[in-house]
Amino acid sequence: MGSVEPTIEPRKKPRQARSTATVDAILEASARILTAEGLAGFNTNAVALRAGISVGSLYQYFPSKEAILTEMLRRKRKKLLAGMIAALEGMERQDEEVIIKRLVKAAMGNQARAPKLAQALDYANSALPLHEEMMRTNRAVVEAVARFLALRAVPDSKQAAQDVVGLARGMMLQAFREDAADEEALARRICLAIRGYLTELRGETAAERT
Repeated sequence: MGSVEPTIEPRKKPRQARSTATVDAILEASARILTAEGLAGFNTNAVALRAGISVGSLYQYFPSKEAILTEMLRRKRKKLLAGMIAALEGMERQDEEVIIKRLVKAAMGNQARAPKLAQALDYANSALPLHEEMMRTNRAVVEAVARFLALRAVPDSKQAAQDVVGLARGMMLQAFREDAADEEALARRICLAIRGYLTELRGETAAERT
């Protein structure tokens, strides 16, 4: 992304419906370009053209292509956390398997399914100074899952939550590198892997106690 530190913060936040629509159009155009061409075809001129606005209008909100990528990543993380929290609603009463399925679906709904888009966002994640933001989101997700596992008497619930989140993320990233991932089949496999892990973990703990 160049040797000079990019400006990643937006110039201004949209406060009116028209401004919000413009920002949304910029982000949608960016996603389409990244999906079709990856980072090679991604620049502010191309985004403005695809969004149907002038480059000057784009610069009113985003000073650089890195700023656009930053906003895409932030929205992606916000959506992930909101989805995970919604999936845990009623976790005290719901069957464990139901909650696991909800969590997997929420996580899958947040993953980029186009390989080039996923690669571009992964690169941005590592190249931009967003590590602390990423870690805060990861901790919030793990803590939410850990609360659910603790309610179900899963031993060492925080470590188990880290393992479950990592397991699911790894399986999704691998599967979504393909253009035609079968999402229903993938969800079943992830749920099966999580259930197997939790069963083994509980079994090991029970054996240690005897």
